[in-house]
Amino acid sequence: MKKILLFNSSTHDPSNSAILAKLVLKGLDYQDINLNNVQIGDVQDFRFASSWPRQDDDYYRISEQLQAADVIVLATPVYWYGVAATLKRFIDRWSESLKVDDNFRAAMQGKQIVLVIVGGDNPIVKGQPIVEQFNYICEFLGMELLTSVIGEANRPNTIQNDSHALSQAEAANTMLKKLCQ
Repeated sequence: MKKILLFNSSTHDPSNSAILAKLVLKGLDYQDINLNNVQIGDVQDFRFASSWPRQDDDYYRISEQLQAADVIVLATPVYWYGVAATLKRFIDRWSESLKVDDNFRAAMQGKQIVLVIVGGDNPIVKGQPIVEQFNYICEFLGMELLTSVIGEANRPNTIQNDSHALSQAEAANTMLKKLCQ
């Protein structure tokens, strides 16, 4: 059985992106990590230094969980045409892991990523740069972007009004269930 990890990066509870991600994961066993409930500091760029000082935060524990997962669902609202700062901060710290953890790159290879994004300003079009960004991230680390589910919602609990996003979530759920058999 594949280990599935959901990273929720919205500050709303419940958020439209988390609601949509949970539809993608309906009926599957997964662990939910809300990035707003953990402390992850900003990346400190020591790539060219002889050592990288360890920060006193939750990143290392979460990174271990990330490396142990097979399927990673990243759920984010669209904030100013990009991902939420909490998700960006978490991914930025992967630079640190690449430098200090000899296993990180190998552990990330082959991971399967599902991207769930929700925005209020034509996200199907304006969210494409986010999808492309994750294509590049996946390519760089040898991961696979399985699918992206893009929803349009602005006010809390309105993702249910986006029938296209709900259909995408259902299709992604079917794909994941087959993958995890």
